[in-house]
Amino acid sequence: MNMNRRVENLLEDNIKKKVFTGASCAYKGRGERPEYLCEGTLAETKEMVTENTLFDLASCTKIIVTLAFMRLLEEGKIALTDTVERYLPSWKNCHTGKITMFELLTHTSMLPSHLPLYMMSKDKAGAEGVIKHLLPRASKGVEYSCLGYIVLGWVLEKVTGMTLDHVIENYVTKPLGMENTVYRPLDKKYRNIMPTEHCNWRKRLLIGEVHDENAFHLGGISGNAGLFSDIIDMCKLAEMMLTGEGADGTGFLKKETIAMMTKCYTKGLGENRGLGWRLKNTPDSTVGEYFSDTSFGHTGYTGTSIWIDKKYDFYAILLTNRVYYSRESEDINHVRQVFHNITLLEYL
Repeated sequence: MNMNRRVENLLEDNIKKKVFTGASCAYKGRGERPEYLCEGTLAETKEMVTENTLFDLASCTKIIVTLAFMRLLEEGKIALTDTVERYLPSWKNCHTGKITMFELLTHTSMLPSHLPLYMMSKDKAGAEGVIKHLLPRASKGVEYSCLGYIVLGWVLEKVTGMTLDHVIENYVTKPLGMENTVYRPLDKKYRNIMPTEHCNWRKRLLIGEVHDENAFHLGGISGNAGLFSDIIDMCKLAEMMLTGEGADGTGFLKKETIAMMTKCYTKGLGENRGLGWRLKNTPDSTVGEYFSDTSFGHTGYTGTSIWIDKKYDFYAILLTNRVYYSRESEDINHVRQVFHNITLLEYL
């Protein structure tokens, strides 16, 4: 059985098991063109998933925000040792003001993983006030924090004088030719969008509005979540991480910057983290068994993932709506592991 058939079987089986209603994936190695595969439907309709179907990236938004940060770093507009209070002066007398950009990017700041800001505040200003006055968490080491990336998004807005959606457009998506990677896609008249789930809080099926409640509360544009993209655009991002080049063939990031992003800074702290990227942990990583220990990637709560291995010049990307039937199911982790194993094995 060839690789494409194995991947088709994997996706079809999990559509039947109601892990998700549809998926779009891609994988590429050895300098070849990426293999694209789409299966299933947009929720429980007859509309088929295509290569241009937009998926809610959820936390995979964070890696795109990280790319914007790294480009600003190369321009000399920000530094890893800078503190939050340098850009958000009202945080000066708060514990949170002392958090560095390095700590935000490696998830080693004092901030907790999550708080329901949408229930604790009325608006963006109120949400900022909640985070600003937090006291240091008790635990040490890595604690994956959506709150940290919300703060990072605010910092990037201050550094550039732009709203975050324009920061991402100018520093990432336009230079990479990612024409279908956007916040708030309904504002731009996109229609081929994968539904995520029926939201009990919003009392409706979510189609084209961010699934993450905090990001929605912040207007749908946030550093932790909110971007939508298709499989073709996500391949452009992965290609850049392998080559450093933008859409026009010129440099997007220097190889030294990519090496800096994908170096492990948190050995022994519970999870291997680079700058923005997660590095392979053995054996609990959903990247599976065959990607190298220097591979890196990210996942999104809605069922999205991207994993890249420079050792094998390979990447694998999987976009699904795994929260559609239930956000409680963990079956997507098994799907990701098998997907990564069977795709990379073809190239080894």
